[in-house]
Amino acid sequence: MEKREEKLKAFREKKDRFFKEDSQSPLKVADRKRFKGLICYPIDFKYATVGTIERYPTEPKPIYINLPASKGKEKKYVKHGKFRFKWEGNEYVLHIYRPLGGGELFLPIKDKTSGKETYSEGRYLYIEPMPGGKVLIDFNRAHNPFCQYNEKYICPFAPKENWLEIEIRAGEKRFR
Repeated sequence: MEKREEKLKAFREKKDRFFKEDSQSPLKVADRKRFKGLICYPIDFKYATVGTIERYPTEPKPIYINLPASKGKEKKYVKHGKFRFKWEGNEYVLHIYRPLGGGELFLPIKDKTSGKETYSEGRYLYIEPMPGGKVLIDFNRAHNPFCQYNEKYICPFAPKENWLEIEIRAGEKRFR
């Protein structure tokens, strides 16, 4: 957690440059021209939590789930595990998924800011490995799916099991 604030600021600056300048930016050309940076909540470390992932069994076969996605589609994932965390004295559980065929773990969430201050369909979280089998889930890095910026993308959304009944006032806010 050392120098976490500087790392988060550098991460946000790099992402802003990517959105503004990179040919792979999800922004439409007109939006890139007037883009001044993503709008984020102030960094607040009460939204960073360390814990472990309780893995779901993969034998005799993995547990599959179809996540709702933009354009009325669904995307199939493997249920990888769950992450428990405490917030203001209450325990919450988030389910973590893995794309079929492997790849990075995927953690979509929706909370009480969704549709008001943040994207209506929710945001994504990074899962950062730490020593000793622990992981860091830092809501300050909550980010919008690319379909928030451009309808050409098909993005999976948080299923109801990852809808939090609390406000997560950290990470990226709604683009428009």
